[in-house]
Amino acid sequence: MLKRLFSRLSLSRARLAAVRSQVDDSPGWGALTSLPHDYDYAAVRELYADSLEAWRKNPIAWRIIAITSDYVVGDRLRISSPNRSLNRFIEEFWNHPLNRMDLRLPAMSDELARSGDLFILLFTNPLDGMSYLRFVTKDRIVKIETAENDWERELAYHELSAGGGVFETRQWYSPAHPQASSAPAVLLHYAVNRPIGALLGESDLTTMLPWLQRYSRMLEDRLRLHWAIRSFLWFVTVPTNAVQHKKEQYRTPPEAGSIIVKDESERWEVAAPQLHGADAAHDMQAVRQMIDAGSGYPPHWRGEAGDANLATAQAMQSPTERHLRRRQQYFTYILQDLLYHAYQRAVAAGRRRELPTSDYDRLFTLVLPEVSRWDNESLARAAREISAALQNASRLVQQPSATLARWAVRLLSRFAGEPLSDEVIAAILAESAVSQPSQPAAEAALDELA
Repeated sequence: MLKRLFSRLSLSRARLAAVRSQVDDSPGWGALTSLPHDYDYAAVRELYADSLEAWRKNPIAWRIIAITSDYVVGDRLRISSPNRSLNRFIEEFWNHPLNRMDLRLPAMSDELARSGDLFILLFTNPLDGMSYLRFVTKDRIVKIETAENDWERELAYHELSAGGGVFETRQWYSPAHPQASSAPAVLLHYAVNRPIGALLGESDLTTMLPWLQRYSRMLEDRLRLHWAIRSFLWFVTVPTNAVQHKKEQYRTPPEAGSIIVKDESERWEVAAPQLHGADAAHDMQAVRQMIDAGSGYPPHWRGEAGDANLATAQAMQSPTERHLRRRQQYFTYILQDLLYHAYQRAVAAGRRRELPTSDYDRLFTLVLPEVSRWDNESLARAAREISAALQNASRLVQQPSATLARWAVRLLSRFAGEPLSDEVIAAILAESAVSQPSQPAAEAALDELA
């Protein structure tokens, strides 16, 4: 008896030993950072999954993200540099078969708007100094390390990876890390809709997700009711003594188009569901207005004209265009910062020359798509009116004034939408001073400008 008991115990131990339990003690289920305004990892994954699912299945969510990318990236976005070495590097990096930046820009803008964060990996080839970019999705970042005395200075990122069913974390350095120059790759992080006191941004769809879900359910319920309206019931009123007989006669309902002959003692009535669609229209419109308020886009941008006319449509577009310009500015900053760090890694590899400055305004030249087509007309009108005002101002001064000329050129370029730097204004005035025209010729030139 004891022998049999011990054999059973040893067998159970062997079975327990064969079972492998995996304990995930990674920081994934805790907070990504120690900042109070950041979500924990579970909430980050849930929001990311909800936004991605809404973008994949909900046409309104898909259109909101698509509109943002259509205006931010547009049909032409080019970056160059007056620095020859940097300009050659930009052309090689931009058109490299492993980068293909023109094809990546819409997807980058979509991911930034959809998730609120963009994590870009830069792998550097030590032989030629060229870098190749790849992406890490937001839901795979489980921890962000920052400097002890500066939480905005991100140093390292921990990516969750599953290999062979075992969850592990992989560490990537940011360019600010002391060991970043010797690392084979660095990870760049960019965020939008980020509150102060948080490292992660939030999706453009975050405030709309509950209302998108409610609208989908309401619309689905209305579709079910429309399907149900095709079902109806016949109520046949007959004398009491004929009820049983008529039940047997009409056990099988008559087919459509049948002719039924009855006497006046038999009365037929039909009953169908009442939809009350006019009552539901106001509720569904209110939900759509909540979605439009969250997106910031007017209703006619998603195809619902309503009672809008040309004047109201133009008035509604102004706040939206300001938001899109601000997003476009940040997106171009991402591209400039990406190119700058890629070039600096080529410099660290000894394949490129040092840059004279780190000022992006002097390093890069941007050609951006226009967010509003109405800007050209308004800017041209403003430049014409300010040139007429400057002409009147020049007549008040008896002698030529270099200060007035400098102020006039700066003001004219600002109203024309292309502000000039102090160096360019000084060059214009220096060139005009070489061959100073006579007073009548100067007034004639101002007359032509006006």
